Amino acid sequence: MTRQSNLSSGNTPHRVAVADAARDGRVRRRVVEIYARAAGDWVNAPQYLQRAFRGVRELRSHERRFLGEAIYGMIRWRRLLAFSVGEAEPGALQLYLAWLEREFPAAPAEAREALDAELRAAGVDRERLRHAGARVSSIADERERVAVRESYPDWIVARLADERGLDEAARLLAAMNRRAPLTARANRLKNTREELATRLQVEGVGSHPSALAPDGLDLETHLNAYGLQAFKDGRFELQDAGSQAIAELVAPPPRGLVLDACAGAGGKTLALGALLGNRGRLYATDVSERKLVELRERARRAGLTNVQALAVEEGSGKLPQAVAALAFDRVLADAPCSGLGVLRRNPEARWRLQPAELDELLAAQRGILDTYAPLVAAGGRLIYATCSVLAAENDGVFDAFLAAHPEFEAVPAKEILGTERALQIGDGARLRVLPHVHDTDGFFAAVARRRR
Repeated sequence: MTRQSNLSSGNTPHRVAVADAARDGRVRRRVVEIYARAAGDWVNAPQYLQRAFRGVRELRSHERRFLGEAIYGMIRWRRLLAFSVGEAEPGALQLYLAWLEREFPAAPAEAREALDAELRAAGVDRERLRHAGARVSSIADERERVAVRESYPDWIVARLADERGLDEAARLLAAMNRRAPLTARANRLKNTREELATRLQVEGVGSHPSALAPDGLDLETHLNAYGLQAFKDGRFELQDAGSQAIAELVAPPPRGLVLDACAGAGGKTLALGALLGNRGRLYATDVSERKLVELRERARRAGLTNVQALAVEEGSGKLPQAVAALAFDRVLADAPCSGLGVLRRNPEARWRLQPAELDELLAAQRGILDTYAPLVAAGGRLIYATCSVLAAENDGVFDAFLAAHPEFEAVPAKEILGTERALQIGDGARLRVLPHVHDTDGFFAAVARRRR
């Protein structure tokens, strides 16, 4: 199980600060307490973790960073750590100590002795931890071996192995365990990508152009970007390069009428508004009024004046009258999905999602397309998108829609973006970006046009 740690690498002052946080009893109690609470209710864990991280103001900045790394590390590597400890359901303290052993294999002697003593007191065999890698390699069943090594439920590994083969599935799963880049989307309404890079440099933040997103900048350090003046001024939003590519595929026409269905807090809405250049009309709908409130605030900060956010009554199937009466040039249906493409950012989702939920999601995705398809104008386009890497949620849903709606025809991505660009973000026909291929989150998008 020994490896080079993300936390323990880097400059010496940072390593010392992190080692101090690892030994601090206050920090440890917080880690154990927060992890145990999250693990006791995976369904509500994301909301709880957000509140918990806001509630640790007594900790210093490097301690808060360590706290987040520890808790998300324990969540991400939960299965492997439990296997290493040798218990099906080890306690939060045991998992924390096992995670420390994994992260700090070359700790200073003083810290090493202290950790050894704590491992013994918690009933954890350090030698067992050290030889966990060999024990994982000896697991006879290949799929189980990958599931333990990469720390996923068996059913996720099985689904991906059935679709992609075990070798590619293993590479994808490993990539989703790595830290995601911090990517900003320059707001075209306020600055170019180059101008944003210069502004960020003034604030002490280095960046380099995203290889995948024309407006994207990969920030060279993980920081609280929301505290930057450039963010407060609306010059950028944090948005994965793959998500930015979906907005690009929508390709809103100049002065067009565009609908972002299932808009959530509006990441793609804002990107579409920037592409429209505040011209035309842009509607955003969602069942969550709370998320729409956030969307409106983000739109004001970005300087968008052509966005109208409207709530949809959940479960009623009724659309807002202002939307139902219109025929749109573009309708983006960014459907609720398993979220298996964004596990780098939401590692708890692997433990929250259950196989039976997929059937419910598939039905919901088909229902959303059926609901919004009539709003597409003749010659207009319907764009179906997910943040999933499962074929059933992606091609399966889209192909079923086309079969059931002969009034629509598929539009290859290369017809919209050109062959070179379409192949950069997919197979030429549909957008497919993947963590192990593009170093983005996992996204899918496909386009259908209403026949004239």
